Amino acid sequence: MKDSKMEIVHSSSGSVKKDATLEEKQLYEILEKLPSPKNEMNLTKDQRKWWYWFGKQFLTTKQFTQLDLMHLQTAAVSMDKRSKIIAKINKLNLLDKEDGVAGWVQVFENKTNNVTGYSTVYKQATEELDKVSAHFGLSIKDRQKLKVTEADNGQLSLWDKVLEQLKPAQ
Repeated sequence: MKDSKMEIVHSSSGSVKKDATLEEKQLYEILEKLPSPKNEMNLTKDQRKWWYWFGKQFLTTKQFTQLDLMHLQTAAVSMDKRSKIIAKINKLNLLDKEDGVAGWVQVFENKTNNVTGYSTVYKQATEELDKVSAHFGLSIKDRQKLKVTEADNGQLSLWDKVLEQLKPAQ
């Protein structure tokens, strides 16, 4: 018995379906316009702003599907978190008369220090954004990784070479 999911063939311009059900066709349909975030995503007003900003960028990849909306949600929340943390760190740094790094470094009474929780949240939000960026190929570095090289039409695939070696000698 054939599994219909095995009949889905992917190309660089999106998915090409063979005998796919209506549900599968809708699942992999490339979005032409950005849908509004669902209420269940619980985005704040500021996060919704980032939703539309990133969404516009993701649509330019021409490979953005319904399943990618969760990545868009991550990008919106992470960017909002990062922006607010930067504002908080900058405010603390201005108030720190000694060396201006109170938002990044906390100093204890015994003069030992450590990174602040704000610094940790900033780092986490940046890492989340880097992952989303890599997923969509939004940076120059990521676009280079996602580039598909065209194979020579006359060239055999690796699988063809393996099958050729398995053939009995004539």
